[in-house]
Amino acid sequence: MPQTINQKTVNTFVKGLVTEAGELTFPEDASIDERNCVLERDGSRRRRLAVELENSNVDSSFTTTRTEVFTSSIWYNVGGIAGKNWLVLQEGDRIYFYNTVEEPYSASELTGLSITQADGSTGSSYVDLGNSDLDPSNSVEVVDNKIETTSIDGSLIVVSPAIEPFYLEYISDSSIVVNKITPKVRDFKWQGDIDEYSEEEPNTSVTDARKYDSANGGWTGTKGVAANASYSSTAWPPLTHPWYSGKNSDGDFDKSEWEKIFSGSSILGNGHFILDFFNKERSVSFNADVEEQTDTLGDSLDTVESSRFKSVASFSGRVFYAGLQSPENAGKILFSRLVDDIDEVGRCYQQNDPSSESLSDLLDTDGGVITIKEAANIQKLAVVGTSLLVFAENGVWQISGVEGIFSPAAYSVNKVTSVGINGVKTYVEADGIPIWWSKNGIHTLVSDKVSGRLGEQNLSISTVQTFFDGIDGQAKLQCEAIFDKVNKRVYWFYPENSQSSADKNKKNKVLIMDLPVQAFYPWDISGSADDKQYIISAAYLDSFGSEFIDVDVTANDGTTLITDSSSDTIIVQRETQVATADAALALLVLDRTGGTNKVTIASFSSTTFKDWDSGGDYVSFAEAGYDFMGDLIRKKTAPYVQVYLRPTETGWTGNENDGYTPVRESSLKISTYWDFRKTVSSAAQEAYRLKYTPVVDPSDLTEWDYPDNIVTSRLKCRGSGRNMRLRFESTTGKDFVLLGFGVLQGVNRKY
Repeated sequence: MPQTINQKTVNTFVKGLVTEAGELTFPEDASIDERNCVLERDGSRRRRLAVELENSNVDSSFTTTRTEVFTSSIWYNVGGIAGKNWLVLQEGDRIYFYNTVEEPYSASELTGLSITQADGSTGSSYVDLGNSDLDPSNSVEVVDNKIETTSIDGSLIVVSPAIEPFYLEYISDSSIVVNKITPKVRDFKWQGDIDEYSEEEPNTSVTDARKYDSANGGWTGTKGVAANASYSSTAWPPLTHPWYSGKNSDGDFDKSEWEKIFSGSSILGNGHFILDFFNKERSVSFNADVEEQTDTLGDSLDTVESSRFKSVASFSGRVFYAGLQSPENAGKILFSRLVDDIDEVGRCYQQNDPSSESLSDLLDTDGGVITIKEAANIQKLAVVGTSLLVFAENGVWQISGVEGIFSPAAYSVNKVTSVGINGVKTYVEADGIPIWWSKNGIHTLVSDKVSGRLGEQNLSISTVQTFFDGIDGQAKLQCEAIFDKVNKRVYWFYPENSQSSADKNKKNKVLIMDLPVQAFYPWDISGSADDKQYIISAAYLDSFGSEFIDVDVTANDGTTLITDSSSDTIIVQRETQVATADAALALLVLDRTGGTNKVTIASFSSTTFKDWDSGGDYVSFAEAGYDFMGDLIRKKTAPYVQVYLRPTETGWTGNENDGYTPVRESSLKISTYWDFRKTVSSAAQEAYRLKYTPVVDPSDLTEWDYPDNIVTSRLKCRGSGRNMRLRFESTTGKDFVLLGFGVLQGVNRKY
């Protein structure tokens, strides 16, 4: 009985890896397994380029270790110069800088920087995170904690659980200054039991807490004086209303007038004192501020916060700080006043005294503190649109203002989801879309079409959840995310499972999420010779930058040079925008080939298709889904597979004596699996078959003389079964671009 012959066309084999589908329900155009491919927007699939060091790459001036933390970030608009961006590298307890204006980036290390450290010492070309003035003495190791940064007003704010927060101030291309930030807040915490504050307190039983709370409520200064000195020589006043409620005609405090005001058991406002957030020396503030009294406080009310901020973000013209690990302050987010001057980044309080008689209003430009009591271990602050997102271990919160404008007097805090973040560096903002890793998956936030509220969406649960679950916990914590703004791809770099502590920064695995094609696909980075080069971090570098250039000063005619008294041409510097490099995904590499641990820069750019150009061979492959050809019962055959490939050759190399070899030659092998077998049912066949023989032009080896834009070949597939799947695989050192394929399907009439 003859077979029923059908045709199947596959020209969008770019749905990526899917591990969350059964054999009978596998989606079209997805792959069961794949590695080291790039899925293009035009529906083609190609082999990824190999990792190679930059042309004329240079090793860093500094030596790094294999055990201390290493991470990177970008200092945007350095010194307020639009487009002037520096690459910031943390190596253990040091921060180094690279100019990103031209290639090779590795040769642009700013080794000539004179940096004024936090303690005032100068001369080093790196920021010393171990400087004594940045040491909070909290026993948290600097070399084990990655910094977080944000740019504002031309400066760079830096935080870490192991250091005091600070900002870097740009002076010139050869000089920057480290300035420690001391966050200050108004003290709104009552030290005593406010339930007992509606009655006066005799001197014989008054506590330091009652004294301090009185002064912090405004019972101080030349008019109110100290509570005890103005109210009574034997007792302290009830804290039911401010002292100025009882002024006489001279404007001074009068107890009899004050007692005429009845406010019941209500308590007056407080917040007179401004304290160092980390070191609240209430005794010092009280003793220095309260006048005309002999009472002083001991240090029993003083408190010290030993933890430091994990995360920082610039939002709405302010700097926000969060990520403390302490029972009292874990859920607190400090924000500075509106930054008119960089010195204001530590002023996290309202300008007007809340206990003031005349000016106590909260201003739109003020700083303050937001408390999210439910947030456990805040890990990340991120700005998305007109909102600030707060990522904690147990969820995500959204801070937003009225009509998109944040103000200390008008903002809202909403819990978006209970799905928290696992590794801080797994977060990435991709063209306004927040994406992060939790312990259980990959997530994003989407806006509800009706209410406009944000809600969580799990991106991995229906796609690569099994693959994600196969990454162990330690590898996930070491993961770093980078967004390629040109190709619209998110790259997550992470180490192998059970990575040794000696190579904990080694990241030889990559998971890519392609936004245009809505697909996930993984890469494996092969090791270099003796494993002496490997990726430790990555950064996206824009193609445009700004730089100062020397310009001769000319007269109005534009040609006559103006000179000084010594006949030297007068030269001025002007800022100019330059584009001397392509936008690039820069790979930060540990290089041990010279016998020491140095840092250099690489990229995915080599057409040798061997990582590190030294035998780091890798396989690019993809296995298509299970094809039942419309029937689950009857057996089938696939007499022929027609494959469509794009030529990748760009010319020739060699000479007439030794022969010529194509540059960037293509090759693609195809194998067939039948009936769920784990091993191939037929030997691999070469699908890249040129119909015509290209002719070499010895005078122009850059010419690839082939008449067709597409290479097609028809392959005979052997075997039979109830379903079939195809495997496409690369050949060592060769490229391929798979446009699609067609299958001639034969279905038996009978079982």
